[in-house]
Amino acid sequence: MSSTTASQNPSRTWLMIGLISMVTAVIAALAVVYFALPVFSDRQASEADDTPDVVVEAPPVFLPLAPFTVNLESPRGNRLLYIGVTFKLADEDASRLVQSRLPELKSRMLLLLSGQNPQELTSQSGKLALQTTLRDELSRPYSEGGQPLAITGVLYNDFIVQ
Repeated sequence: MSSTTASQNPSRTWLMIGLISMVTAVIAALAVVYFALPVFSDRQASEADDTPDVVVEAPPVFLPLAPFTVNLESPRGNRLLYIGVTFKLADEDASRLVQSRLPELKSRMLLLLSGQNPQELTSQSGKLALQTTLRDELSRPYSEGGQPLAITGVLYNDFIVQ
């Protein structure tokens, strides 16, 4: 009997050594994953922080007006301005607000344009100054305590001074 127990002991010993080795290997692998994972996630986070943030702006909304003719103030007689403009607006909400105020906006625009000097409007600097004036004046609130219109630009489609 002692020979059978002696022969089973070496195989049993090797079996135990194998199991202990496997358990140790699994624990070591789990330890590596546990400690290495935060290092990789920190590296990815820092790489993500290094990339510049891309700000995606909403595309502007354009609202064209039909061209119209305005009499200009001139000491040399009747002068006319034929003008077509498109408004550059911040968003769809601004477009709805402008459209709700369109009659008042056109009236304000006609009064502004009729007071312009035809000589100044023929130069590029005069046209640029008029764009700024139109944008600023047409953006003002149309009622006391009212909301200003979000007109971010005035673009010319037609511009003829006669």
